[in-house]
Amino acid sequence: MEAQKRRIGIYPSLLARHRPPQALGDIEIVTGQTLADVLAAQPSLLAALYLPEQEPLDLPPVYALGPAAWRLGAQGLSGAAQGGQRGVAARALETVGALLAEGPLPPSPRPLRLHALREAVGQGMLAIAGGGRVGRSLQSLAKSAKVRAGLISDHAPKALRPVRWQHAGSLLRDARAVIWAAERPLRPYLDDLGRASIMVVVADLSEDDRTGLLETLGQRRATALAVYRPLDLPQDERLIVLSDSPRRQAQAMASLWRHLAQPQPE
Repeated sequence: MEAQKRRIGIYPSLLARHRPPQALGDIEIVTGQTLADVLAAQPSLLAALYLPEQEPLDLPPVYALGPAAWRLGAQGLSGAAQGGQRGVAARALETVGALLAEGPLPPSPRPLRLHALREAVGQGMLAIAGGGRVGRSLQSLAKSAKVRAGLISDHAPKALRPVRWQHAGSLLRDARAVIWAAERPLRPYLDDLGRASIMVVVADLSEDDRTGLLETLGQRRATALAVYRPLDLPQDERLIVLSDSPRRQAQAMASLWRHLAQPQPE
Protein backbone atom coordinates (compact mmCIF):
# COMPACT_ATOMS: atom_id res chain seq x y z
CA MET A 1 0.00 0.00 0.00
CA GLU A 2 1.47 3.33 -1.07
CA ALA A 3 2.38 5.59 1.84
CA GLN A 4 0.35 8.78 2.10
CA LYS A 5 2.23 11.81 0.82
CA ARG A 6 2.85 14.88 2.94
CA ARG A 7 1.16 17.90 1.38
CA ILE A 8 3.37 21.00 1.55
CA GLY A 9 2.04 24.42 0.57
CA ILE A 10 4.46 26.88 -1.07
CA TYR A 11 3.76 30.63 -1.10
CA PRO A 12 4.30 32.56 -3.31
CA SER A 13 4.02 30.17 -6.24
CA LEU A 14 7.25 31.41 -7.94
CA LEU A 15 9.21 29.40 -5.37
CA ALA A 16 7.81 26.16 -6.78
CA ARG A 17 10.50 26.31 -9.49
CA HIS A 18 12.87 24.97 -6.82
CA ARG A 19 11.89 21.33 -7.10
CA PRO A 20 12.52 18.97 -4.17
CA PRO A 21 15.21 16.31 -4.54
CA GLN A 22 14.14 12.84 -5.65
CA ALA A 23 14.85 11.52 -2.18
CA LEU A 24 11.79 13.42 -0.98
CA GLY A 25 9.34 11.34 -2.95
CA ASP A 26 6.82 11.28 -0.11
CA ILE A 27 5.78 14.93 -0.42
CA GLU A 28 3.30 16.71 -2.64
CA ILE A 29 3.85 20.40 -3.42
CA VAL A 30 0.74 22.58 -3.71
CA THR A 31 0.75 26.18 -4.94
CA GLY A 32 -1.80 28.77 -6.04
CA GLN A 33 -2.23 32.34 -7.22
CA THR A 34 -3.25 33.43 -3.72
CA LEU A 35 -2.58 32.19 -0.22
CA ALA A 36 -6.25 31.23 0.04
CA ASP A 37 -5.79 28.92 -2.96
CA VAL A 38 -2.86 27.21 -1.23
CA LEU A 39 -4.74 26.81 2.04
CA ALA A 40 -7.76 25.36 0.22
CA ALA A 41 -5.63 22.30 -0.56
CA GLN A 42 -5.24 21.78 3.22
CA PRO A 43 -1.44 21.42 3.40
CA SER A 44 0.07 20.01 6.58
CA LEU A 45 2.87 22.61 6.38
CA LEU A 46 3.02 26.04 4.76
CA ALA A 47 6.42 27.26 3.54
CA ALA A 48 6.12 31.03 3.08
CA LEU A 49 8.52 33.72 1.93
CA TYR A 50 6.07 36.29 3.29
CA LEU A 51 2.43 36.43 4.31
CA PRO A 52 -0.14 38.93 3.01
CA GLU A 53 -0.88 41.79 5.41
CA GLN A 54 -4.34 40.35 6.10
CA GLU A 55 -3.37 36.70 6.33
CA PRO A 56 -6.02 34.19 7.43
CA LEU A 57 -6.00 33.39 11.12
CA ASP A 58 -6.30 29.65 10.55
CA LEU A 59 -2.85 28.71 9.27
CA PRO A 60 -1.13 25.33 9.40
CA PRO A 61 2.38 25.22 10.88
CA VAL A 62 4.55 27.71 8.96
CA TYR A 63 8.14 27.26 7.79
CA ALA A 64 9.60 30.76 7.37
CA LEU A 65 11.50 31.15 4.11
CA GLY A 66 12.21 34.83 4.79
CA PRO A 67 12.23 37.44 7.57
CA ALA A 68 8.75 38.70 6.67
CA ALA A 69 7.32 35.42 8.02
CA TRP A 70 9.34 35.48 11.25
CA ARG A 71 6.81 37.81 12.89
CA LEU A 72 4.56 34.85 13.69
CA GLY A 73 6.97 34.09 16.52
CA ALA A 74 7.82 30.73 17.98
CA GLN A 75 4.15 29.84 18.52
CA GLY A 76 3.35 29.73 14.81
CA LEU A 77 6.60 28.59 13.27
CA SER A 78 7.48 25.00 12.47
CA GLY A 79 10.99 26.09 11.53
CA ALA A 80 12.95 28.93 10.00
CA ALA A 81 15.58 28.98 7.27
CA GLN A 82 18.73 27.70 8.90
CA GLY A 83 21.13 30.55 9.52
CA GLY A 84 18.60 33.02 8.19
CA GLN A 85 19.18 35.61 10.89
CA ARG A 86 22.95 35.51 10.44
CA GLY A 87 22.52 35.78 6.67
CA VAL A 88 20.46 38.96 7.09
CA ALA A 89 23.10 40.35 9.45
CA ALA A 90 25.98 39.58 7.07
CA ARG A 91 24.17 41.25 4.20
CA ALA A 92 23.48 44.35 6.30
CA LEU A 93 27.16 44.71 7.20
CA GLU A 94 28.19 44.24 3.57
CA THR A 95 25.77 47.04 2.66
CA VAL A 96 27.30 49.32 5.29
CA GLY A 97 30.74 48.62 3.86
CA ALA A 98 29.57 49.24 0.32
CA LEU A 99 27.95 52.58 1.18
CA LEU A 100 30.88 53.87 3.25
CA ALA A 101 33.78 52.49 1.21
CA GLU A 102 35.46 54.65 -1.42
CA GLY A 103 35.71 51.77 -3.89
CA PRO A 104 33.92 48.50 -4.62
CA LEU A 105 33.84 45.70 -2.11
CA PRO A 106 36.46 42.98 -2.53
CA PRO A 107 35.43 39.52 -3.73
CA SER A 108 33.68 37.05 -1.47
CA PRO A 109 36.31 35.67 0.96
CA ARG A 110 35.18 36.71 4.44
CA PRO A 111 38.50 38.12 5.77
CA LEU A 112 38.66 40.56 2.85
CA ARG A 113 35.12 41.78 3.44
CA LEU A 114 35.68 42.16 7.17
CA HIS A 115 38.79 44.20 6.44
CA ALA A 116 36.84 46.37 3.99
CA LEU A 117 34.12 46.97 6.60
CA ARG A 118 36.70 47.91 9.24
CA GLU A 119 38.39 50.33 6.87
CA ALA A 120 35.06 51.85 5.82
CA VAL A 121 33.76 52.49 9.33
CA GLY A 122 37.18 53.66 10.51
CA GLN A 123 37.08 55.31 13.92
CA GLY A 124 33.33 55.82 13.68
CA MET A 125 30.61 53.99 15.57
CA LEU A 126 28.11 51.47 14.21
CA ALA A 127 24.74 51.54 16.00
CA ILE A 128 22.70 48.33 15.97
CA ALA A 129 19.05 48.83 16.90
CA GLY A 130 17.42 45.66 18.19
CA GLY A 131 18.68 42.88 20.42
CA GLY A 132 16.91 39.94 18.78
CA ARG A 133 18.66 37.18 16.85
CA VAL A 134 19.52 39.47 13.93
CA GLY A 135 20.79 42.21 16.25
CA ARG A 136 22.95 39.82 18.24
CA SER A 137 24.31 38.31 15.02
CA LEU A 138 25.17 41.82 13.84
CA GLN A 139 27.06 42.55 17.04
CA SER A 140 28.95 39.27 16.81
CA LEU A 141 29.97 39.89 13.18
CA ALA A 142 30.93 43.51 13.92
CA LYS A 143 33.09 42.32 16.81
CA SER A 144 34.86 39.81 14.56
CA ALA A 145 35.54 42.66 12.13
CA LYS A 146 36.90 44.78 15.03
CA VAL A 147 34.33 47.49 14.36
CA ARG A 148 33.11 49.68 17.22
CA ALA A 149 29.43 48.85 17.65
CA GLY A 150 26.75 49.75 20.14
CA LEU A 151 23.69 47.55 20.61
CA ILE A 152 20.38 49.22 21.53
CA SER A 153 18.04 46.88 23.39
CA ASP A 154 16.07 46.58 26.61
CA HIS A 155 16.15 42.79 26.52
CA ALA A 156 19.61 41.73 25.32
CA PRO A 157 21.81 39.94 27.88
CA LYS A 158 23.82 42.22 30.17
CA ALA A 159 27.01 40.58 28.93
CA LEU A 160 26.47 42.38 25.59
CA ARG A 161 26.35 45.72 27.45
CA PRO A 162 23.36 47.08 25.51
CA VAL A 163 22.29 50.72 25.51
CA ARG A 164 18.71 51.03 26.76
CA TRP A 165 16.15 52.54 24.42
CA GLN A 166 15.64 55.53 26.68
CA HIS A 167 19.25 56.51 25.92
CA ALA A 168 19.18 55.55 22.23
CA GLY A 169 19.05 59.12 20.88
CA SER A 170 22.67 60.04 21.68
CA LEU A 171 24.05 56.80 20.19
CA LEU A 172 21.99 57.21 17.01
CA ARG A 173 23.15 60.83 16.59
CA ASP A 174 26.83 59.91 17.00
CA ALA A 175 26.81 56.79 14.82
CA ARG A 176 28.36 56.83 11.38
CA ALA A 177 26.01 54.04 10.33
CA VAL A 178 22.83 52.62 11.83
CA ILE A 179 21.42 49.16 11.18
CA TRP A 180 17.77 48.94 12.21
CA ALA A 181 16.81 45.38 13.18
CA ALA A 182 14.27 46.28 15.87
CA GLU A 183 10.60 45.36 15.94
CA ARG A 184 9.60 48.58 17.69
CA PRO A 185 8.31 51.61 15.69
CA LEU A 186 11.03 53.37 13.70
CA ARG A 187 9.35 56.73 13.02
CA PRO A 188 9.97 58.26 16.51
CA TYR A 189 13.75 57.82 16.08
CA LEU A 190 14.22 59.14 12.54
CA ASP A 191 15.00 62.70 13.68
CA ASP A 192 17.79 61.39 15.94
CA LEU A 193 19.93 60.25 13.00
CA GLY A 194 22.86 62.40 11.91
CA ARG A 195 22.65 63.98 8.46
CA ALA A 196 26.00 62.46 7.43
CA SER A 197 25.01 58.98 8.54
CA ILE A 198 23.74 56.05 6.55
CA MET A 199 20.93 53.76 7.60
CA VAL A 200 20.37 50.13 6.66
CA VAL A 201 16.92 48.81 7.57
CA VAL A 202 16.60 45.04 7.75
CA ALA A 203 13.42 44.89 9.84
CA ASP A 204 10.07 44.22 8.17
CA LEU A 205 8.59 47.70 8.66
CA SER A 206 4.97 48.66 9.18
CA GLU A 207 3.40 50.88 6.53
CA ASP A 208 3.58 53.91 8.85
CA ASP A 209 7.29 53.41 9.55
CA ARG A 210 8.04 52.85 5.86
CA THR A 211 6.19 56.07 4.95
CA GLY A 212 8.15 58.00 7.57
CA LEU A 213 11.43 56.55 6.33
CA LEU A 214 10.70 57.56 2.73
CA GLU A 215 9.57 61.05 3.74
CA THR A 216 12.91 61.71 5.47
CA LEU A 217 15.34 60.35 2.86
CA GLY A 218 16.87 63.81 2.45
CA GLN A 219 17.88 63.90 6.12
CA ARG A 220 20.50 61.15 5.68
CA ARG A 221 23.46 60.51 3.42
CA ALA A 222 21.91 57.23 2.25
CA THR A 223 19.22 54.75 3.23
CA ALA A 224 19.18 51.06 2.32
CA LEU A 225 15.88 49.25 2.77
CA ALA A 226 15.63 45.46 2.73
CA VAL A 227 12.42 44.40 0.99
CA TYR A 228 10.95 40.98 1.74
CA ARG A 229 7.60 41.32 -0.06
CA PRO A 230 6.46 43.10 -3.27
CA LEU A 231 6.41 46.87 -2.62
CA ASP A 232 5.95 49.97 -4.78
CA LEU A 233 8.87 52.22 -3.82
CA PRO A 234 9.92 55.61 -5.26
CA GLN A 235 13.04 56.20 -7.34
CA ASP A 236 15.45 58.29 -5.28
CA GLU A 237 19.23 58.63 -5.45
CA ARG A 238 19.42 58.36 -1.64
CA LEU A 239 17.41 55.11 -1.48
CA ILE A 240 18.97 51.70 -2.10
CA VAL A 241 16.49 48.84 -2.30
CA LEU A 242 17.79 45.45 -1.16
CA SER A 243 15.33 43.02 -2.71
CA ASP A 244 15.09 39.37 -1.72
CA SER A 245 17.48 37.88 -4.26
CA PRO A 246 16.83 34.64 -6.21
CA ARG A 247 20.05 33.24 -4.73
CA ARG A 248 18.83 33.76 -1.16
CA GLN A 249 15.46 32.30 -2.04
CA ALA A 250 17.17 29.22 -3.44
CA GLN A 251 19.15 28.88 -0.20
CA ALA A 252 15.94 29.13 1.83
CA MET A 253 14.25 26.46 -0.30
CA ALA A 254 17.28 24.18 0.10
CA SER A 255 16.90 24.65 3.86
CA LEU A 256 13.24 23.63 3.55
CA TRP A 257 14.18 20.40 1.77
CA ARG A 258 16.68 19.61 4.54
CA HIS A 259 13.97 20.27 7.11
CA LEU A 260 11.54 17.92 5.36
CA ALA A 261 14.21 15.22 5.06
CA GLN A 262 14.50 15.00 8.85
CA PRO A 263 12.71 12.05 10.47
CA GLN A 264 9.09 12.90 11.19
CA PRO A 265 7.70 12.32 14.70
CA GLU A 266 5.33 9.38 15.02
